[in-house]
This record gives sequence, C-alpha cells and structure tokens, in this order.
Amino acid sequence: MKIYYIEDNLFHQELFKKELMKHQELSVISLQIFPNNELETIYKRLDTLVFSSSDLFIIDIDLKTLHSGIDFAKKIRNKNPECSIIFLSNDNTRGLEIINQQIRPDCYLDKTNLDEVAQTLKQLLLEKLEAHKQSSSIIELQGAAKVFLIAPDEVNYISTINGSRSTLEFYGTNENFVIHDKMKNIKQKFQNYHFFNDLKSFSINPFNIKEVDKQMMEVHFKNKDTFFLSSSSVKKLLRHIDQLKQTNS
Repeated sequence: MKIYYIEDNLFHQELFKKELMKHQELSVISLQIFPNNELETIYKRLDTLVFSSSDLFIIDIDLKTLHSGIDFAKKIRNKNPECSIIFLSNDNTRGLEIINQQIRPDCYLDKTNLDEVAQTLKQLLLEKLEAHKQSSSIIELQGAAKVFLIAPDEVNYISTINGSRSTLEFYGTNENFVIHDKMKNIKQKFQNYHFFNDLKSFSINPFNIKEVDKQMMEVHFKNKDTFFLSSSSVKKLLRHIDQLKQTNS
C-alpha cells in the first residue's frame, strides 16, 4: 500500500504530511507527494508508472495546472480500475462532472474546513489500513524504519544481500527497498502465491515475468527490470513456470 498525494498547494501538502506523521500506524506508510512544479511532467508520465490495486490517491480537483485533478484521476482509473481515489476540492458543485467521467472515487471532501478534512482523511486511511491487514493478500515486510504493506502482485523478486545477515533486497513493480528478515521467512510468507522458492538466495514472482532469455540467462519483468541467473537456475525457473501452466490449464 502506498499513498500518492497530488496537490499544488505547499501549505496543504505540509499539513497532510504532519497529520500523517502524528499517527504511529500511518507514519510507516510510504507517501509520495509530487512536487507542484512537476505535476504536468507527472501527468505525461502516468501511463509509464506502475500502480498497485492497494494504492491510494488523494487528489486536489482544483489544480492550477493545465490538467485538473479530474484529468489525473481519469488517467489513473483507466490504468488501474481498483486503486482508491479520494478527491479534495473547494468547489462542492463538481460531483456531477465526476459521476459523468465514471471515475468512481472512494469519497469527495470539501476543503473549506481543513481541520475536518485532515481528521476525515486520517480516519479513512486507518480504516483502509485495517482492511488491508485483515486481507490475506497483503503481506507485511519490515524495513529499517517502516513496515511495508505489499500485495503479492507488487513483487518481482526478493534477494539476499552478500555479506549481510537477515537483510534482503526487495525489487517490486514500482519501488525497491531493503527489508530486515531471513529468506526462509520470506519464502513462507509467499509460498501460498506460487512464488518460485527453489533457489537459496531468491524468492521470485513468476507472474510478473515477461520473458526468460535462456541464451543470455536473463529474466525480464513486465516493468522492464532485469536480473541474471545461472543456467541451471534458469532451467529450474522455467520448470516451475511450466508446472504452473499445467496446473491452471
């Protein structure tokens, strides 16, 4: 789970960040606030970014940019129909426009009372966080200062770090980070999702693999990430993928 905040008012950005940090549970959630002077660049790049269904977007409708918050939301919704969207606005007359665009936001908050908006957002985020924790499809991974809430489809692979005990590197569809755990524990967490766990140093999500190059011994993922395996490891991975195909046929 990751929160994206699309807002061009620096005061509102800082207010939201402070409210989030006040609550211990919410402070560990990964937060991405796009710089207000880069919003048009971000809009053009939305098609290339990877969002998870567990991600949440908080969007100010009334952006003072070429494209409105509704334009951002339309692009986001077309790319991922399942992620959550919360709209913020000073104009409470734009509900019909949102309905006509078929964006299906989780809620629409009036920004005229910022304290009330902050409290409502905090409550909504806590409810969403609790729902994710209760979901069997959300895995908790322990970082140095954060707990990452990850859906299995957000994982490309997890690998050990040479010379570092109980420290692993997470390579995901849209972010990479270091986690503190043992590989055997990670493999147990993901074994119900048919990850390839036969290699000592890796746990690999085969469903995010786009191509396996046997000659170059490269594994290519859908988000264009690549990593190398030995020839024997490539054969084991391909056997696992074939077994999954037979199981699902």
